[in-house]
Formats: sequence, structure tokens, C-alpha cells
Amino acid sequence: MTPATWETPQFEDDDPSAPGRPLPTLVSLHFLRSALRRRRVACVLSALLGLLVSGAFLLAFPLPNDANALLTLTSDSQVDPSAPLATDVRLLTSRTVAAQTIETLGLTMKPEDFVSSLTVEPVSSSLVSITLSAPTHAEAVRRLETLTSVYLAFRAEELTAQSRILIDGMNQHIAELQVESDELKQRITQLSAAGSSSQTELSEAISARTRVDAQIETLQDAVQDATLKSASVTSSSRVIDAAAAEEGGIKRRIALILASGLIAGTAIGCGIVVFLAITSDRLRRRYDVAAALEVPVPVSVGRIAPLPRRWLWLPQMRKLDARRAEERQRLAHAIEMELPLRARWGRLAVACVDNADEVRFAVAAAAVDLAARGSSVLLIDLTEHGGLDAAVGQLMTDETVDRPTVLRPTGVPSLAGGPADLHPVVHEDAAGDDPSHGATDVRLVLADVDASVGADHLRAWTERLVIVVTAGLSSAERVRTTADLVRAAGLDLRFAALLRANSTDESSGMAGLDRPGPIHLREGDGRAAATGSKQDQKLGRLAPSNPPAPGRSSG
Repeated sequence: MTPATWETPQFEDDDPSAPGRPLPTLVSLHFLRSALRRRRVACVLSALLGLLVSGAFLLAFPLPNDANALLTLTSDSQVDPSAPLATDVRLLTSRTVAAQTIETLGLTMKPEDFVSSLTVEPVSSSLVSITLSAPTHAEAVRRLETLTSVYLAFRAEELTAQSRILIDGMNQHIAELQVESDELKQRITQLSAAGSSSQTELSEAISARTRVDAQIETLQDAVQDATLKSASVTSSSRVIDAAAAEEGGIKRRIALILASGLIAGTAIGCGIVVFLAITSDRLRRRYDVAAALEVPVPVSVGRIAPLPRRWLWLPQMRKLDARRAEERQRLAHAIEMELPLRARWGRLAVACVDNADEVRFAVAAAAVDLAARGSSVLLIDLTEHGGLDAAVGQLMTDETVDRPTVLRPTGVPSLAGGPADLHPVVHEDAAGDDPSHGATDVRLVLADVDASVGADHLRAWTERLVIVVTAGLSSAERVRTTADLVRAAGLDLRFAALLRANSTDESSGMAGLDRPGPIHLREGDGRAAATGSKQDQKLGRLAPSNPPAPGRSSG
């Protein structure tokens, strides 16, 4: 046989379009927007997941129900207000007040736990705000009311005790001075009876008694003032705003937590999508696939695999399945149009790039359509996992149409060298039939292209080939290697098709590339001749002059 040859174009060392160089990725706002639109479902699911996580957090760690009260705590006006206020705040959070409150309420918690549920905030020199958390609003109000009453009573007792100590000290001093005054009074009486001989001593005694009586009067006034001040401080310290539940605060915090979870989930989802879009080398755009394969990508469709019948009872699923059928028929029509003209007779291979499970439905649809037109169709399934016959059976709806024959290799698909290595895939309708390996109108080959094996084995079945790539599934290097293996095997790579194309892809798969010309049947011998295209001439691809017979290996 004549090996395939082509001229290698000359490229400069720094030419980015030279073969083997990675395709550049243009990171722009349009690129990022397209990535986010393409993965909008993932972004929405991430946002919902963040919302669910924040909701689970609220269920696992429920927000405490708060109650608030405002107290006025007066003190001696002659003392710096900051000092008594610090003392009052410390008394509020003391273990003694907490223990008395717990005992009054009949709770079983520790004083430390009760103190930890308190928040004391000085508002001014005489105002203190108290916030208490509890399992419910009613319980928070009950606990705070008890706390304020216990605290005010405890504070009044402490202030009264301090005032009592001071008053007792002054009363004791008054009693001592009163004894001294009585002694001086007796001495004055004695000196007055003694006559003029003791005038000097009498004057001194009178002066001393006068001073002692003045001290007694001063201390008595101080006792009276201290008593009045203690009563005034105790009576003026009271609750200004009674304990009340803070219902608006907890609703606001719940809303903030849920909003934070939603925003965090959205940010994480969008960040992951953008990061993967920037760092991924998988091909998604028609332009990138065409540049990697160096052939046009005139056909781009969505998903083509039919939905399971158990889902079709839903109206939306039926619409989706009908849409997939339309997309599948478009790709099948493109495969049919690559067969030679006139009778659509000939052989054609469809190469899969990691997507045989879905491409088999397009090949089966093309085979069923050709069989419905009266052509005898032979399908050769060279994929690793098979399933082409099952796809044909799933798409066959007209029982009057002859079912296409499906053949599978008896061993490794890449080692099948001819019809002798194939066996029919038996199905219920054809059980007992003996499918012929002889001449057929159409022979379609579905094959995987493995980089470790190559594509030489496909020359035993056909000379022409199309490649189907799934958007976002295969890397640029994988797609480029597939095209190189096909050309190295001397096969005529006609065009490429893109599966699962995204609606955000606005690129062209035809820019700078010309599709190969149509294939016409030669008069007399039934052989197919291809009209060369500009792209074929540019790449120097030549079809083999003596292609192997259907039963011979390319060796």
C-alpha cells in the first residue's frame, strides 16, 4: 500500500500557531462571564448549600433569647462617679448575686454559667444597661426581673452596712465626748463653789466644755447627714426600664447569619468555577476544537443521549427528550451527508474522543435513518464497552424497517483486522439470523481512538473519518493527539462535531479552515473520489491511492 504523506508547513520558532504549542487562553470579562453562565447551576447550588449550612448552624447553635433592662444607680455626689459605677458593675457580675438569683429562681445551673449569660454595659455615670440571655424570651425576662430585684436589695444592704459602720463609729465618739462634757461640767461646778481663788481654772474648764459640746453637735449633724444620704442613695437606685424581650434583635441576627451563608456560598461557588475555568485545559469552544484538530467544526449540538423511559411520564422530561432527539438527528444528518453522493453508498468511521457512550446514539440514529430509506446498513462497533446494538434497538420505532446489522470484535477492538475477527451482536429480533459480512450499501464504523494504540486499525474498515468531541471533556493535548494519530494512519479527516456545546459559545468553527469537497461516485466502478479542498492542499493530506480491501488489514 502507499503510505500517506503530507508536507509540513514551515513555522518560525516563536510562531504561536505552530503545531504542538498549547492553545492560548484569553482571560477576559467575557471569558469569565461565559464560565459563570455555563456553570450557573453549580453557582446556584453552592449558594443554596451556603444557605443550608447557615440554617444548620442556627439549628445546632440556636441564638439566645435576650432580655434587656436599664438601672439607675446613684452614689455620693462628693465622690468621683466612675469609682462607684465600677463597683456596681462588679457587684452585678459577682458570684454572690448570681447564687442568690439562682436560688430565688430555683435553677440548677452554676453561678459561673449564669454570669456568662449576662452583659453589663455602663451607659453613663449613673445608668447601667443589663442584657441577659436565656432559652426563651419569657425565661429571659423572668431571670432578669429576679436579678435586678436581688441586686438592688443586695446593693442597698451593702450601702446600709457601710453607712451603719460609719454612723456607729460617730455615735461611739459622741458618747465618749459626752462623758468628757459631763466631767467638765462637774469640775466647773466645783470651781464655782471654790470662789475667786480658782477663776483661771474655771475659765479654762468652761472653754473646754464649750469645745467638747461643739464637737458633739458636729458629730450629731454628721450622723444625721450620713443617715439621710444612705436612705437617699438606696431609695433613688431603681429600675428605669423594666425587663423586656429583645425580639427585633434576634430576627435581625438570624437574617444576617442566613444572608452571610448565602453570600459565602455564592462567593465560594463562583470562585471555584472561575478558578477551574482559568486553570483547565479542556476544550469548550468551537474555535479551540477546530484549532486543535485543524479541521472545521461545522456541527455543534447539545446532549443527544435519550432519557430513560421511566422519566418520560413528566411533561418537562418529554420536552427535554424531544429536544435531545432533534439534536441527535442533526448530528446523524451530518454523518449521513459525509457519505458519497448519489446513493449515499460507502464507508465512514466516526471516531470518539472519550465520549463513545453518547456518540453511539448519533451513529445509531444515522443507521436507522438510512435503513428507513431502503439502504442495507452494517455497523461495526470498535468501542471498548460496546452498546451500539442497544442504541439501535432503542431508536428503532418502525418494525417494517430492516434492522441494521451490528458487528463486534471477538477480542480487543484495536486488534480486529478484518471481517473474520467480527461476530454479530445477537438481539431478539434477529435471533437465528445469519448476518452476512458481504457487500452492504453503507458501512458505519464507531471507534475509540487510543493514544497508546493509534488509528492504523481503522484503515481496514474505511478511508474517511469524522471526529466527535464533547465540550469540556477532553484536554487540548488529547484532541490534538487524536487528530495526529488519524492523519498518521493515512485517513481522510473530513470534519469534527462538538457535543454539549454551550449557548455562550459565540466562536466559529470554520474560521481559516475549508471543509473538504464532496465525494462523488465514479462512473462504472462504484468507487468514491474526493474533491480536494484548500485545507487538504495546505496540510498536504493525501488519501491512499490503493486503499485496503474490506477484509484486509493495513498491516
